[in-house]
Amino acid sequence: MKKGRSIRTCIVIAFILLIMTSVGAQDLRGIKPDTINVGIITDTTGVVADYGRHLLMGVSDYLKYINERGGIHGRKINLIHEDDQYKIPLAIASFEKLVTKDEVLAILHCGGTPQTMALLPKIEKEKVPVIPPGMLVPMYTPYKRYVFSYGSTYSNQIEALIDYVVHDLKVKAPKTGIVHWPVEWAKEGVKASKDRLKAYGVDPVGEIELPMGSVDASSQVLSMKKAGAEYVIILTLAPGIINFIKTAEKFDYFPTYLTFTWCADDSILKAVGKAAKVYYAGSMFGVWNDDSLGGKEMREIAQKYGSSPKLPTLYIQGYTTTAILVEGLRRAGKNLTVEKFVDALETLKDFDCGGMLSPMTYTSTIHKPSDYSKIVKADMEKLVFVPVTQWVKPRVVK
Repeated sequence: MKKGRSIRTCIVIAFILLIMTSVGAQDLRGIKPDTINVGIITDTTGVVADYGRHLLMGVSDYLKYINERGGIHGRKINLIHEDDQYKIPLAIASFEKLVTKDEVLAILHCGGTPQTMALLPKIEKEKVPVIPPGMLVPMYTPYKRYVFSYGSTYSNQIEALIDYVVHDLKVKAPKTGIVHWPVEWAKEGVKASKDRLKAYGVDPVGEIELPMGSVDASSQVLSMKKAGAEYVIILTLAPGIINFIKTAEKFDYFPTYLTFTWCADDSILKAVGKAAKVYYAGSMFGVWNDDSLGGKEMREIAQKYGSSPKLPTLYIQGYTTTAILVEGLRRAGKNLTVEKFVDALETLKDFDCGGMLSPMTYTSTIHKPSDYSKIVKADMEKLVFVPVTQWVKPRVVK
C-alpha cells in the first residue's frame, strides 16, 4: 500500500515537472542565473549600414554601462547581434536563430520597418517581446502584446510640424510640396501630410516620388520649383534628403525643408551645408547637445567608451530603446520571466529617458506610447539641430 502511494506520488511529481517544463521553458527563455540574453537585428553591411552601426553603438555602450554596474538584479545583459543587411529573408533567418538557438528573452530591433512588418506573426506566435524601429500603425493597432512601439508616430511628427508652420510661423496657407521614397512608412507620412494640410484648408501643390538609391533629383527638384512649393516635406532617410537639397541648390531653389525624426540628424547638415537655408523636423528624440539629465548621461557614456557618433540620432535611438529595455527588466524583478517582463513594460508611465524621448506610457491594451514630438530647427552656422518647442502633441483642428 505504502509502495503504491510512493509510485503515485512519483507519477504526480513527474507530471507536474513535465507541465512546468513544457509551459515554463518559453517563459524562461534567455534567463540564466547570472545573465539575460537579448537579441538585436540591424543592418551593418547593407544599404543602411551606417544607420545600423550607429544604432548598435548606442545599444552596446549603454549595456556596457549597465553591466559594469552589476547588471539588473545581479544579471549581466548579453547582447547577441545579427546582421540582416536590410533584407526580409535575412531578418527572418536572424529572428529564428535568436529565438531557437540563442534563446533570447527579447529582441531590441528586428531590422527596419519592412522586416519588422514581415516578422509580426512570428513575434506573436513565439511570444518574443520586441521594440521595433518603426512607428507604422499596423505595429500597434490592433494591440499586440509583444510589440512595443516607442515614441511618436511618423504621422504625429508631420502633423505637429505642419501645426508649427501654421500657428507658430503664422503661415496660414503654406504652399507645400511632398517628396518621398516609394516605401510604406513614407506613404503613411504622405497621407498624414495631405490630411493635415487639408484640415487647414490647403492642398499640396505637388507630390513626387524620389527613387531609393537615386543620385540625381533634378526632375523632382524642378517639379517642386515649378509648382511654387515654398515648403517641401521630405520623407526619406539621409541619402534621399541630402540628394534633394544638394540638387536644389544647383537650381537656385531654397525652400523651407520639413521632415521627421530620421532626417533630424546633424550629419545631414554637415553634408548639405549652406544648401539648406531653413530646415525643420518633427522628432521623437531630444538632440545630441540636449541639456537634459538623459542627454548629459548619454554623452558621458559615449565619451567613456570612446564613441564619437557621426549619426547622433541613431546613437540616441540605441540609447533610448535600451533604456526602455533596462527599465522593464528592473521593474520585472529578480524572479524574471518573459511574461513578467511584458507586464513590467506595461507599467511605464510618462517615461522619457531623462528627457531624451517623448514621454511615453504603455498599458495592458495600448502599446502606442506617445503622441508627442519636439520641433527642432537646423542651426546652419553650427550645423546642429536645436529645439524650438517643448514636447507637443498634434493640435485638434476644427
